[in-house]
Amino acid sequence: MCSENNDWSKTLSSLSKPIKEVTEFLSLIIKPSAKEAGELLAGEFKYWRIKRGLSILQKTKKLLEDNGINPKKVSLKFFIPLLESSSLEEEEFMQNKWARLLANAVNQDYEEEIRPCYVEILKELTSTEVRLLDKMFEELNRRLPEEEYEELLGIDSVCKFLDLSRDKYFIMSDNLIRLNLCQPTPIRGMSFSAGPLKNQAAMIRTKKVSYLTLLGYSFVKACKFEGSKDLI
Repeated sequence: MCSENNDWSKTLSSLSKPIKEVTEFLSLIIKPSAKEAGELLAGEFKYWRIKRGLSILQKTKKLLEDNGINPKKVSLKFFIPLLESSSLEEEEFMQNKWARLLANAVNQDYEEEIRPCYVEILKELTSTEVRLLDKMFEELNRRLPEEEYEELLGIDSVCKFLDLSRDKYFIMSDNLIRLNLCQPTPIRGMSFSAGPLKNQAAMIRTKKVSYLTLLGYSFVKACKFEGSKDLI
């Protein structure tokens, strides 16, 4: 038994240097201070996540109380993944989105279905992508003429609004299309010039995203909350 204790002590001692090195490295790659990074490595990561999770729950509670809403129960299938994912969120803008999603899920008066996949979708989005989705949702609800709507959401307009390069826009566009939140603008009026589909109408898809899918519209709505304002 004594031999085992000595072996364990030697193991811990041999790990002290790499633990120190990794702690210093963590302070370079994540936002907490070196001390907090050491705490994460020492096993207090759960505390760090719980603190974030509590903040999300407090935001949700305030939204409901400010609007006089008595919450209903939600399934653990939805709640647990939401709490786990939201507890890793560092940006307040995105934390507010998680709180709004949960608030709508427990709101007895919210008429649309809050799907479990919304948690996975929100987890895979950046705040810039969410801001674009919000913009698309807002302009769509204004019911503008198609030409005006597409001009407002053209590549140059979006890049200026979000301060993006065109390359970053195209990467973001691919991700939103991948998640089926948006659809690319098609070029109509073209036809195949040869082969078995000769003279058949063709639809060429571009990287310009202008329209929310039904899933995208429902998702964006679920991450908003009537009576509250998003931080832009």
